[in-house]
Amino acid sequence: MTPRRWLVAGAALTVVGLAIAATAPIVGTEGAERALDQQVTGGFVVLLGWVALGWGIHRFGRLPDSSSRPRSVVP
Repeated sequence: MTPRRWLVAGAALTVVGLAIAATAPIVGTEGAERALDQQVTGGFVVLLGWVALGWGIHRFGRLPDSSSRPRSVVP
């Protein structure tokens, strides 16, 4: 997978994880018994997104720089 795809996947996972955690029921309301599980799941997905973002940033920084490539000289 290319570094840019890792960055996109990491950003998408982070957004999905935040959406999962943010839609958890408020404690004390109907359905609140699943709030902790939903928040933990959302947090785990956010962490996966951060790992993917970190890996993408790491790989993106290791791409060969086009300015450091030798230029062919045409006689």
